[in-house]
Order: sequence, then structure tokens, then C-alpha cells
Amino acid sequence: MIYDKLSEIARYCGLSENLDMGIRFLQSTDLFSLPMGRTEILGSDVYCNRFNYTTVPISQSSLMEAHERYLDIHIVLSGLEQVMVAPIETLTEVEIRADEDSIMYRGAPEYTFTLEPGRFLLVYPGEGHLPKLAPKAPEDVDKLVLKIAF
Repeated sequence: MIYDKLSEIARYCGLSENLDMGIRFLQSTDLFSLPMGRTEILGSDVYCNRFNYTTVPISQSSLMEAHERYLDIHIVLSGLEQVMVAPIETLTEVEIRADEDSIMYRGAPEYTFTLEPGRFLLVYPGEGHLPKLAPKAPEDVDKLVLKIAF
């Protein structure tokens, strides 16, 4: 995982061609002008989803997700959210959602990050993550997630 300022994302160029394409897109696009839903950047290899939601407290029914094919870059455009992260080796698999490239897990997080405008969290395949959590109280969030085949 990588947690950093969005203004520093170019430091991570060179890890893969698809990641480089995603980084160039982030640097050259007015993210607030993107429509809600899916925007393809390089077909199914690099695309982003923009969506709104209200954060929620963590509960015993909360599941972490991990991906096999895609890495995610989480970017909050407005609002605040917490994202919990843990290696899948420390979690218990409960469901496979192959059509979503998601494997759902239960378990305790090892790290907690607060995403706010101007920061990003990149999670690699095999890293469990639980987004959409309220940092203190529920909050409305406008968010982008870049999906990058890795």
C-alpha cells in the first residue's frame, strides 16, 4: 500500500505501464468534472469510478475486500473517510465475487488511514481494505477509485 499526497503521485511512476497511465490521467484531468460512474481510460485495464456515499461506523458485519487483478487508487474529492487495511494472510476469506474481482474477508485491520482531499491510498492486489468508514460521525463523501490492471 501507498498513502501519500496526491501532489506526490508522480514519484510512483515506473512501477507498471498501466499505473503510469493512471497517474498521467490524474495529473491531466479535472477530477471534479468527471461524471458519476465509470470512465474508461484504457479500456478495462485502466478506468475510474466516481461515486457519492455517506460513511458509516465499522461493525461486526463489515467485510474487507481484496482484489486479484486490479490495484485501487482511492481519492476523496470532498469529505473525509477512514480506510482500514490488512494483509490477507491475517484475514479469513468469506466470499468470492469473481465478477467484481473481489474476495471478501473478515478480520482485524493492521492500519487505519484517513482519506481527505489532496491525499490518496493505493492498495495492491492481495491487500485487504475496508473503505467508506466514518472517521468520527457519518459524513458525505465524493470519491474516485482508479482501477488498474496490475
